[in-house]
Amino acid sequence: MAVVDTSRLLEKAVERARRDPGLPVSNPTMSSWESVPHEFANHQSLHLPSKVSIAVIGSGMTGISIAYHLLQERPDLSVTVLEARNLISGATGRNGGHCKEVPYVDYDELKALHGMDVARKIVRFRLAQLDALFDVAGKLTPNVIDESMLRRVDGIDLYFDRNAFEAMKIKREEWLKDFPEERDRWLVWEGEDLDEACGYLQLPKYYLSKMVLTCSQRFGSVNAIGCMTGPAGALWPYKFVGGVVSALVRGRKHPNFTIEANTPVESIIISGVSEYPYEIRTSRGAILAHCVIHCTNGHAAHLLPGLRGKVFPVRGQMTLQSVPPPFPRVGNKQSWILHYCPGYDYITQSPLPTGEMYLGGGLLNALLSGNAPEDMDIGNVRDDLQNEEALKALERAIEERFQNGCGARIMNKWTGIMGFTIDDLPMIGKVPPEISSRDPGGDLNNEWVAAGFCGNGMAHCWLAGKALAEMVLHGEENIGDWFSTKVFACSSERLQRASLEERISMFMGGYCH
Repeated sequence: MAVVDTSRLLEKAVERARRDPGLPVSNPTMSSWESVPHEFANHQSLHLPSKVSIAVIGSGMTGISIAYHLLQERPDLSVTVLEARNLISGATGRNGGHCKEVPYVDYDELKALHGMDVARKIVRFRLAQLDALFDVAGKLTPNVIDESMLRRVDGIDLYFDRNAFEAMKIKREEWLKDFPEERDRWLVWEGEDLDEACGYLQLPKYYLSKMVLTCSQRFGSVNAIGCMTGPAGALWPYKFVGGVVSALVRGRKHPNFTIEANTPVESIIISGVSEYPYEIRTSRGAILAHCVIHCTNGHAAHLLPGLRGKVFPVRGQMTLQSVPPPFPRVGNKQSWILHYCPGYDYITQSPLPTGEMYLGGGLLNALLSGNAPEDMDIGNVRDDLQNEEALKALERAIEERFQNGCGARIMNKWTGIMGFTIDDLPMIGKVPPEISSRDPGGDLNNEWVAAGFCGNGMAHCWLAGKALAEMVLHGEENIGDWFSTKVFACSSERLQRASLEERISMFMGGYCH
């Protein structure tokens, strides 16, 4: 890897993170998840509604979850979802297919900052996402689970750096002190626990014939130092969210619900109409709204200028790769994270017999490659372009890190835009006027945001949508104890506690977990 001027890189990254992210580009790379467009991918009303109770900006998992939960309680509520491009064409339609939370990664930091009770609540909130997805899928048409390939898997975290592995074992032990009931579900594999490990992961009997195996051999990897496992999920996110949309539109129980694809929101102003204080100006005309909810993740700071330098975009690189015949087809049972220092890659495998691998990452390889800072992914919203340095790392990952990986080939490649925050927690709550730069006055302030999921959206988004829907309908003070309102709040106090420079410095120099 080339020697780079990290101080110059940090300076440039901070400058880029403070920019207005603007609207999504109009011609993004095509993700494999979108290979068969949803039936409402380009849906628009013949005419935009002139006024609406609630306007949701963004049609990813968070935005559709908000619409779903609003309409479950108030079926006749007028709700419009506005999307700048095709339906579900942002991060939800471009990610890696994981629904995975590793609860011990940041538990010690959460506990130090917010206390044990709040830290435990945040972990439980994240771990509840997968059950929530199965719950809603069970309430929709029976084929949603099958079509979206929603499944429970063993999440396998392979470590290729000794220091990172040892540090994570310590984190796990500290977490288990407060969650002792979870000890049998979150496991560490190293040494020579041969029969147990092979049985747990259902590896071929060939491996059982070996008297002594390294951790790498036991887990079908090459040169891994150790492995940690725990429950996880995987899915086709585009089809899952599409299934929810189809149920809302075709169920005929929600006469005032509309989807407006290819309708970018260009600006929002105060209308002067007390019942509908917001005028949302789009490429197709204006809508008056009583309430506006921002679900644009890495683009949130475009319409919320006070979030510039607080919520910033980071571009990620994804690939779909074929694997050779000897490679195990275990996509219905396993997913993987490959941990280096710095950086990591993430993989889900199709549960179909073809066994294609959805492999993403390479971000730190690209960032520290020595290429021009202008090409860096921090602050980058160009998901119409590939990251060639990241691709160089990803095209070698399966062959270099897995036995029987020789012959893996990239079938498709695309990029997507994530949203990161300065304190590594999403922002979910009401937007103060000093952040929106819009003040309709007093109780009329009714802008909300759910954004900045820090590359871990599937472990937050669905229940974040439920939480925000409850807040909109009943007030922030009346949401149940299951959600940490204050920690996730979009408050000036929270935004002033963290430093953008420190956050990006940690991002660039860390990620050894």
